[in-house]
Amino acid sequence: MREVNGAELRRELGGPISLISCLSFEERSLSVVKALLPDGLRRWLCILNEDIETDVSVIRAEAVAIAEEAQIEIEFLAASKRDPLLLVDALIGVAQDATARGQDRWVADITTMTHEMLLILVAAADEIVDEWLDIMLVYNVAGAYSVEDTPEDKWISRGIHEVRSVVGYPGAWSPGEPTKLVALPGFDPERMRHMVEEIEPDQLIVGIACPVGERHAWSAEKNRGIANQLLQTRKGQTFDYPALDPLGAVDALIDVTHDISGNVLIAPLNSKISTAALAVLARLKTEWQVCYAPAFIYNLNYATPSDCFLTCSLKAIRDHALARLAMLSSQD
Repeated sequence: MREVNGAELRRELGGPISLISCLSFEERSLSVVKALLPDGLRRWLCILNEDIETDVSVIRAEAVAIAEEAQIEIEFLAASKRDPLLLVDALIGVAQDATARGQDRWVADITTMTHEMLLILVAAADEIVDEWLDIMLVYNVAGAYSVEDTPEDKWISRGIHEVRSVVGYPGAWSPGEPTKLVALPGFDPERMRHMVEEIEPDQLIVGIACPVGERHAWSAEKNRGIANQLLQTRKGQTFDYPALDPLGAVDALIDVTHDISGNVLIAPLNSKISTAALAVLARLKTEWQVCYAPAFIYNLNYATPSDCFLTCSLKAIRDHALARLAMLSSQD
């Protein structure tokens, strides 16, 4: 994973670029597109949740103004918290569009995509949009989280609509076999607790996201506290993984799951970087089922943008995962 500022990101990616991003109530949803302008960007696909509970009209107007100034057109892709197939249909439309098969470099701003959107994007790259196999993932690191709250009170979401399997990750379910849930909670313990209560796993394996260096160092203690809360009612274990290193996250997930049998469910709710890593691995480990719970409400003051961006190609994650799995297989 490379760490760059906005100017370095623009130079590194060059052009012409086709960008897919997600419009959100967060100002961070425009950080990548602003960094890529004024040169390089040729096409902008923007996922828009049609049933989001928060008002995004101001951010949408700003996005339209940015596109007009850059003389490009935003193509909004319909999505829904309640109907994930709406986004799947939109991505199939992208795959059928002849312009998607041009010479542009594809870039995905995953910063404000929901975890389910990102999972579906990775599945689409694997199945329906060949040009996305080497798509560059870009993430704008938050300048600060839940600024006005103390570390123990920082939160991202509350409540859930339902727990469901993610399209593209059905897994292989064997009745009568024990259920193992690998949970990667974020700063929303209530959301993951509801998922654990709905799934009722026989074993719970909780990933503790570890920050890199001093950035958001306070989060490690918070994540350990959340893990301890989840394990109060279920037998299980914890494991550490790097929150912002996709290759390291792949390694940690392989290490903690290589001896697991039975029905395996994965619930990613931490960083988008770790969710991308998990998505790539789950597409290779087809017996795993990935589940998700769309949040009911979000913290409108959750995160602030920064001039720090992380980049990694989807192909680099997949190549690393394949190599690790091959090495593990040769040792068995």
